[in-house]
Amino acid sequence: MSMRFSVLAMAGVLAVGSIQAEVYRWVDERGKVHFSDQPKSGGAQRLELSEPEPSPGGINQQQLDAERRIQQERMLDAYREEREARAQQRQQAAAEERQRSQNCAYARNRLREYGNARLYQPLEDGGRRYLDNAERQREIERAEAAVQRWCDS
Repeated sequence: MSMRFSVLAMAGVLAVGSIQAEVYRWVDERGKVHFSDQPKSGGAQRLELSEPEPSPGGINQQQLDAERRIQQERMLDAYREEREARAQQRQQAAAEERQRSQNCAYARNRLREYGNARLYQPLEDGGRRYLDNAERQREIERAEAAVQRWCDS
């Protein structure tokens, strides 16, 4: 059985080569060109046909696919970098907001203390020098400016 199958397979392979059709070209009395698989008596010319060359389109398509992948990777890298930059900006803005909030709380506390107490400057010998009304008013104005700067922006 296997011998029979082998013989049939070999015959089929050999037959494929012989099945390849021949093409003939000729011109009739009216000048019209004809193509056929059987030669016309007289001036029929046999045409040699070969396997078509692989189209360069396949190569170009592979090249286009590779370029497209490279472009997609570049775009993904750019998007990733942009996301990372935005995340870093958000973190920086959050840190600045925390610092501003702390500075605001400190400035409000100082202003409240300046309004309720007598202000003094410590001396090198450990004593205190109390501020007069004009100096005290200047310190309160500076504290109000700090509150305005850190809390009202």
